[in-house]
Amino acid sequence: MRNRLSEYKKPMPFLRKYIGFIFILPALVLHLCVVMIPSVSTFVMSFFDWNGLKSPSFIGIDNFIEIFAEDKVVWIAFKNNLIWMLIFLIVPLIAGLFVATLVVRLRHGQMLYRTAIFMPYVLSAVIAAKLWESIVNPYYGFPVIFEAIGFDSLSKILWLGDPSIALFTVAFVDNWHWWGFVMVLFVAALHQVDEDLYEAVRIEGATKIQEFWYVTLPGIKPTFIFIISMSIMWSFTTFDYIWAMTQGGPGQATEILSTWIYKNSFTMFRSGYASALCVVQSTLVLIAFIVMRILGKGAEE
Repeated sequence: MRNRLSEYKKPMPFLRKYIGFIFILPALVLHLCVVMIPSVSTFVMSFFDWNGLKSPSFIGIDNFIEIFAEDKVVWIAFKNNLIWMLIFLIVPLIAGLFVATLVVRLRHGQMLYRTAIFMPYVLSAVIAAKLWESIVNPYYGFPVIFEAIGFDSLSKILWLGDPSIALFTVAFVDNWHWWGFVMVLFVAALHQVDEDLYEAVRIEGATKIQEFWYVTLPGIKPTFIFIISMSIMWSFTTFDYIWAMTQGGPGQATEILSTWIYKNSFTMFRSGYASALCVVQSTLVLIAFIVMRILGKGAEE
C-alpha cells in the first residue's frame, strides 16, 4: 500500500524533466511580448519611412544617415545626456555615500532617518516634478518669497525658463528623488562590511580617512560599481522628469535622446525615424553596459 502511494505521488517523467521550464514560462511569455517582439519590431522599422498610420516604405539606412549627418538636435540631446550622466555620477554618489556612513553609525532612530531620506523615491515622478515646478514658479513659488524678503537677484532667476540653468534645475529635482535610493543601497552594503576589519586597522592606528579608504571602499566595491553602471545606463534612458517639467525646452536646452524620440514619434509622426533613434540609444546603453562589465570584472580581480 505504501509503495503504491509513493509511486502515485511521484511526478510524471515529463513533468520532472520540464518542471522548471513550466514555472518560468509565464515570465518568458511576458518578456517575449513586452520586450523582445517590440525590440525586434523597432529594429526592423528603423529601416522604413513610416508615419505610424500608412504603409511603411523601405528606405535602407537613410534614417541613420540623417541622424549622424543632418539632425543637429541629436547632437544637442547627446550632449545633454552626457551632462546629465556626469551629474548623476557625482552628486547622488557622494551625497548617498556620505549620508550612509553617518546613518549606519546611529544607534537610535536609524530606521527613521533612512525612511525620511528614502521617502522622495516613493513619490511618483510626475507628482514630484509638478511639485517642484510649482516651487520654482516665478509667479507664486520661491521667487516671490525671495522678492518679499529682499533677495532680488534670486527672485529674478527663471529656473526652468533660462536655457543656461534649466537642465541643472531638472537634474536637481531628479537628484532629490534619486539620492535616497542610492543611500539605502550604500547602507545595506556598509552593514555587510566585517567589523573585525575596522577593529584591526584601529589597532594599527589608522585614521578615519584611512579606515574609509582601505576598509569601507573595498568592502562596498560591488555596490559602488553597480550604482555607477546603473547611473550611466539610466542617464541615457531618462525621460520622466524632463518631460514633465520642460518637455525638452526652453528651445533644446533640456532636450535629451528620449524626449527627441518621443517628439519624432508622437508629435512629428516620424515613427520610422524615431525607431532608428531608439536603435542608436539602445546601442549606446549596450556599449556602456559592456564597458562597465569589463571594468567591474577587472576591479573584482
